[in-house]
Parts: sequence; structure tokens; C-alpha cells
Amino acid sequence: MAALAVDRRREEDEEELFGLYRDVFGHEMTEASRRRWAWQYRDNPCSDGAPEIWVAREGGRILGQYASMPVRLWWGDREVRASWGMDVFLREEVRGQGVGALLFDTWSQNVDVALGLGLTTSSYNLFQKLGYRDVGPVPFYRKILDPAAVLARRVGRAAATIAGPLLGAALRSLNPEAPEGGAGVAVRPATGFGPEYDRLWARARPSYAMCVRRDAAYLEWKYERCPHRRYARWEARRGDDLVGFAVSRHEDYRGLRLGWITDVFTEASDGAARQALLSAVLADFRQARVARAQAFSLHAGLGNEMLRRGFSRGPSPMQFCVRSRAGGNEVLADPGRWHVVFGDSDMDR
Repeated sequence: MAALAVDRRREEDEEELFGLYRDVFGHEMTEASRRRWAWQYRDNPCSDGAPEIWVAREGGRILGQYASMPVRLWWGDREVRASWGMDVFLREEVRGQGVGALLFDTWSQNVDVALGLGLTTSSYNLFQKLGYRDVGPVPFYRKILDPAAVLARRVGRAAATIAGPLLGAALRSLNPEAPEGGAGVAVRPATGFGPEYDRLWARARPSYAMCVRRDAAYLEWKYERCPHRRYARWEARRGDDLVGFAVSRHEDYRGLRLGWITDVFTEASDGAARQALLSAVLADFRQARVARAQAFSLHAGLGNEMLRRGFSRGPSPMQFCVRSRAGGNEVLADPGRWHVVFGDSDMDR
């Protein structure tokens, strides 16, 4: 019997891996994966053109893969090598035989910090069995901007027209919105990510216990070159100084216009800049007739700013597990100072 081994993906593996992907996820998801593959794995500025995809083999036969997104991670007081675990799949006949655990372990042994976000039930259970730290779920925040549109999905448009104002009044009572903050901060659409974004990252990173490097190269790749999403980008300034940015988008989903706040990044203590950015994004959502705004944030400061703007907490499906080979017990003990949002990993795909 041939020995089981795990190594990096090879060019000649492409068609067999996509065929296996199709067997597991179906034709539609496979074609979507093909369309974004080069951007997602090869063009990432942290990948050096070599996708970080681990493949399990037995003899000449591929049994499965674990694909990851490499990042540079601010971890305590320094940057370390890390990656987000993403696409994992196995041949049906080898599930439950330890192949998945071997893939997970090989991946985590080749980075300083392994990050698993938005986990399926099976992946979450395996992460826990392998001794990963359970950090999540990442808190979920939502704000209804158009009560009548939300009600119309449940009770019909005619009834929603009558009940919508009542629901709006009840929501404002339960989740009152503080007056707009952000005095002294101007927000405008961003036209690109230049060198001043590198300087913002260098200034802001020590204020977090954990955060993926958000420099110009990363932001340009993640939000300008993304082939399957179109984002609005906003920048906050005090005078001429860049002090923060936000990324958002909106879409029709099952008859409802949803607005996603994908990222809001400032120095951790700069509540005024966060308030100004949130105000700009919400104003854009209202102009686009967004019915409900949504966001994830592990950082307590950003979460509190959203609560001040009338958001409420909802059940979160975004489980988060971490394994560190770089030490950092003090980091692991303080996830409220971690900047993790919907734009991290490949959640928004």
C-alpha cells in the first residue's frame, strides 16, 4: 500500500483538483472558483506567485487539498507569517480516515499563526480536536434602514406599508442612534491606495493586538483587483492626513437590498474617525435604498461604535479558531483588541 503524503500543489495537479472540487461542490461553484483562482491564490502579494495549497496524495492519486491565503499578521508587537485556511475538500471514500487532520496539521506547521474563519461544523470540530484556540464567533451587527422593505418579505407590501413605521419606531427605541460624531474628520470616496496607506498602517498597527497587514499592496489586491466583487472605498482625513478608511458594498439578496460594511480601519483609539466613516457608509446605503446594513467585528471599539449608530447584535455564524507557533499568550487572551472583519480571509466571496 502506498504511503500517504502531503506536499505543495503542483502545476500538473490543476485538472485533477478541479475535477475533485466539482465532485464535492458541483459545477457552478467549480466554475466560480476557476474564475477567481489566479487572483485568490497566485496574485496575492504575500504568495510570491506560488499558491499555498497543500495536497494529500497516496501514490499518484490525489485524495484532497487544503488551500490557504497567506498574510503578514501583526501579532502582539511584531509581524509574523500567517495564513487563513480556506478551501478544504476530500474524496468521499477517505473521509474520517485522518487525511483532513493531516492536511490541517501540515498547513499549521508551515506558518507562525494559522487562522480559521467562517468554519463549517466539520472543520470547526476538527480544529478543536487538533487543539486550536476557539476565539469566535466573531460578533455580527445589523441595522435596519428600511423597515417596510424588511417587513414586505414576511407580510407583503401592503401590510408592510402600514406596519413599517411602527417597526421603525420600535427599533429606534430599542437601539437608539447617538448623534453623528466625527467632528474634524472629512470623509470622501477613495480613488486608490497609495503610499500614505503604508504610513497609516505603520502608525495604527501597534494599537491592535492582532491585525492582518493592511498596506497599500494588500488593499489594492483585495479591493481593487477582486474579480467577483465591486467595492466602494472611503477615506477619512484630518486636514491632509489620512486617518482611516472603510470598504463597503451592497447587493440584492432574495428580494432585499443588503449593505455590507466590509472593513473600517483606523487607529484603535480613533473613535471620531470610525464615526465619520460609518456615517459616510450609512449615508451611501440610504441613497442606494439599502434595507439592512450588516457587519462583523471582533474589535470591541468598532463594535461599540456600531452600537452607538443604532446597530444591534445578532447571532453570528462566523466561527474563528487560531493556532500560534509564535507565542503570544497575551495576544490570545485579549481578542477584543483583534481587528477581524468581514473583509478578512475569503468570507466575502
